[in-house]
Amino acid sequence: MSIYDPENIKDIQSFVFSRIESREQLRVCGNCSRQLTPASKYSDNLPVDILSIKNLNKTRFFDPDDMVVGVEAGMSIKTLQNMVRESNMLLPINPWYPDSCIGSVVACNDFGPNRMFMGGLRDCIIGIEYINGKGELVTAGGKVVKNVSGYDLTRMMLGSQGGLGVITALNFKVLPNPVEPCGMFGIFQNEDWLFKVKELLARRLPIDWIQGVTADNSRWSLGLGYSGNLAKRKRIEREIREVFGECMDIFPDGESFSAKTFNPGERRFEGFLKETRDAAGLNDSCFHIFATLPTEEILSFPFEIFHKEGFRMVVHPAGGDIHFMHKSSQDKNHLEHLEKIKTSLSHPDGKLRWVSSGNEGTFQALGKFGVANGYKLSKRLKQHLDPSNVFFSPYYDLDFDL
Repeated sequence: MSIYDPENIKDIQSFVFSRIESREQLRVCGNCSRQLTPASKYSDNLPVDILSIKNLNKTRFFDPDDMVVGVEAGMSIKTLQNMVRESNMLLPINPWYPDSCIGSVVACNDFGPNRMFMGGLRDCIIGIEYINGKGELVTAGGKVVKNVSGYDLTRMMLGSQGGLGVITALNFKVLPNPVEPCGMFGIFQNEDWLFKVKELLARRLPIDWIQGVTADNSRWSLGLGYSGNLAKRKRIEREIREVFGECMDIFPDGESFSAKTFNPGERRFEGFLKETRDAAGLNDSCFHIFATLPTEEILSFPFEIFHKEGFRMVVHPAGGDIHFMHKSSQDKNHLEHLEKIKTSLSHPDGKLRWVSSGNEGTFQALGKFGVANGYKLSKRLKQHLDPSNVFFSPYYDLDFDL
């Protein structure tokens, strides 16, 4: 396997052109710490060349007055957030790891704690630049929020897994930092907190994020994030206590509490999974599956089964999604864990993605739960945008009769 690290967009175009005739396949990589599949590490088992975009890391523009920013796709999410934070702003997205480049976060459509409350990636992207499988440089969208010209190619690339082209630059709208962000945290001995969250969601409070994390001895740590002026915060806190009683403690965003296992706080904008893994004593080769489910299935999911068998879980019930993690490193165990999770999924819209695994952690192993909604349309787009099959992504090569 060869690793190519172009310095600019023209180098990437030339590289793609050279592969069109030979039909060699490329795996696009941001050269960052996140692990979408085993392919994210430079594995010799994959018949592809790696095209790294880490050197495409410049700022195209940043207009604090209009609250828009444009950057090259190789810039890390942490660098981008630090840049806009100097103007008291943020990009309200939740990458999994702080060193992830913004291009990989978009291509993999990383989910996180606040997308149902503050908006997710598809709500922030206003423009994109990418190179398709014909070697063409394509631009779509614009530099302003109110831009409705042409086809919505920006969101087409969201979650494309690198199979439709190389994302080289992105434009986003940004938001002011939350006012006085705070969190309420509590420890629960079982899954009863899910019923409380269901009642809380029915009240439609302006919550910023909700996250539950497994702890030892079948316990859970629950965090609720909110922000606003004093009167607004007091109203939210009063209603939370009406639902949960006095078991929740209040802390400024980012501070700790005595029984903490993980507090997303400000880190939810810069990569919230590493701290979770570290707290659980898990390494990069652990079993880790990401599940997206409707909110109603999250609230009725049989978490106690997985908790008793040593799984560590991060749950975002509004949205919703679950990170299943286990310390086992054997491929056989990984497949057994996967089958147990698949058996517990009842909703047809439930989807699974590998975050990390052994050699058996393939897209094929996910079965129907690895096939995203709109898969047939994505396949047709792939054939149109990349007729020579220049770009490699197992997402577009599943053998299921859909």
